[in-house]
Amino acid sequence: MKDLIKVVRKALSVSLLLLVSSVISCKSVRNDIVDKTYKLEKFKSKQADFSSIVINAYDFEMKKKLAGIVYVNNVVFFMDFDKKNKVKPLVVTPNTDNYFDVEISYIRKHTVKVDKFFVKRGDSIVIDAYLKEDKRPIID
Repeated sequence: MKDLIKVVRKALSVSLLLLVSSVISCKSVRNDIVDKTYKLEKFKSKQADFSSIVINAYDFEMKKKLAGIVYVNNVVFFMDFDKKNKVKPLVVTPNTDNYFDVEISYIRKHTVKVDKFFVKRGDSIVIDAYLKEDKRPIID
């Protein structure tokens, strides 16, 4: 009987260990990324050899343009201002016939991620990202 109790205890401790490790590994998901807060439109460029990715960032609630930070396939770009101090869209000229991942960020906003879209020669892609407020504290 004591042997049976030892086996059951051992099985329970192994099960508990597996449960805890699976919960911890699931927690590694980035909770600053919000999906479905962007609009991606594909157009044909007037120049057959020219392709572009045009990115705009907006505050989700106010719909005001933001000068965000953009990562295109892990290359960092910074949005800029025009002479009238208005935010300009970011225009990236990509190597064509490739897949692209884009992340748009701004301080105190959730990051918007656009995964695996394909750009071929002559495509003009326009991404309008709407960044929601991130209410988590900056410093824990």
